[in-house]
Amino acid sequence: MSREESQERTRAALLDSAREQIATHGVAAASVRGISEAAGFSQGAFYSNFASKEAMLLEVMAEHMRAEAGRFATAVEKVLSIGNRGDGPSAVSALRDYLHTLNTDGNWPMLTIELQLYANRSESFATQFNTSKMVFQSEIAKTLTRLFASLGIRPALDPLKLAVGFIALSNGYAVQGDTASPEGVGEIMFTFLDAIIRSSERTGKEGESIQP
Repeated sequence: MSREESQERTRAALLDSAREQIATHGVAAASVRGISEAAGFSQGAFYSNFASKEAMLLEVMAEHMRAEAGRFATAVEKVLSIGNRGDGPSAVSALRDYLHTLNTDGNWPMLTIELQLYANRSESFATQFNTSKMVFQSEIAKTLTRLFASLGIRPALDPLKLAVGFIALSNGYAVQGDTASPEGVGEIMFTFLDAIIRSSERTGKEGESIQP
């Protein structure tokens, strides 16, 4: 294993440890020492990879947001590709399959709340945190715009506002939980998107509900 590969593994292990420690104990209680020891490394290894705890927190968030934005874009492109072949039921199934994977990592919604609370208390962290959050919201909005354009609709709300609502609903529902609803957040998000599509203005190209 090369030095670069070894450092990348160390960095990934520290980020995994940080996510778990923060979600379990909160940002304030998750110390550099605790994160490092839980990952099996020294504090020196931590500071070889991150300039500070705040830098690590920002990377935890940015890494997750990049992955989620990419997964959403890929899922929507798959849905549109299937739909363009005229297989509506399979397109619906593909979208449902993706939405049912939202927040399968139970730690993430709690981690999101912890980081937001920390940003509310730390001006230096808040500046970069809010920048990353806006980039994430913009990427989700871009994918929603692609979906709406393909369906030939114009929602009543701006896609960026819908993206903020989409993210908030997903995280909030996961935190609240619902033992009476085994289908969970995925089905709620599916219904949310379908309601938007059903209520949207048509733009010329015939659009349809994503419901079969």
